[in-house]
Amino acid sequence: MDPEYFIAEGQAERAQIEMFLYTQELCAQRRKEPRDDIMSALLRAELDGQALTDPELAAFFMFLSSAGNETTRNAAAHGLHAFLEDPEQWDKLVQDPDGLIGSATEEILRWATPVMYLRRNVTRETELRGQRLEAGDKVSLWYVSANRDEDVFEEPFRFDIAREPNEHVAFGAGGPHFCLGASLARLELRVLFEELARRVPVLRALGAPVPLRSNIVAGIKHLPVDLSATPARSS
Repeated sequence: MDPEYFIAEGQAERAQIEMFLYTQELCAQRRKEPRDDIMSALLRAELDGQALTDPELAAFFMFLSSAGNETTRNAAAHGLHAFLEDPEQWDKLVQDPDGLIGSATEEILRWATPVMYLRRNVTRETELRGQRLEAGDKVSLWYVSANRDEDVFEEPFRFDIAREPNEHVAFGAGGPHFCLGASLARLELRVLFEELARRVPVLRALGAPVPLRSNIVAGIKHLPVDLSATPARSS
């Protein structure tokens, strides 16, 4: 755990209890007065004819609140750092934001890969590249490695906002575990960098990035940047 984000004993548990109680209250409100929102949709949802229980709803709500926060903001930070490291790529986006923002968003996601890996359980016997896997085995899927796979990406260690195709797995590789917030994350990153490209022609770093100490989240804690939008004057 990153020492900068150390939480005193008991604080995390109290926060979880408060969020659980808030979720219970929100569920009760939405049952009485459904709205066009995610909680109302979750209350209506069924799997094999069974609705989510209140504890399941609370757990899902807490998971969503943290998942979207940790991932998208870190993808944005890594994308900004990548542009600072390669000003030519930023200049390309500034010159043609309409034409490049789509591919730039996908390249930021590939480059950042905010969730570096997740574990899955093998459900049936199979073989993967000569490795026999038995039902019940635990498998770690390293998305950060897959997104730099030389068999899939040309020059995978080069940040290229015009990269096509870009079959990254930053949201997972499809199936039931594909990221529920993928569309929202794409939209948030697209809007952020599209607006920055229109308003800030020149990016300047004001210090080195400080990475998050974590073995699962590829995060940046601090990234001081000058967004004054004033091009540097030649001396």
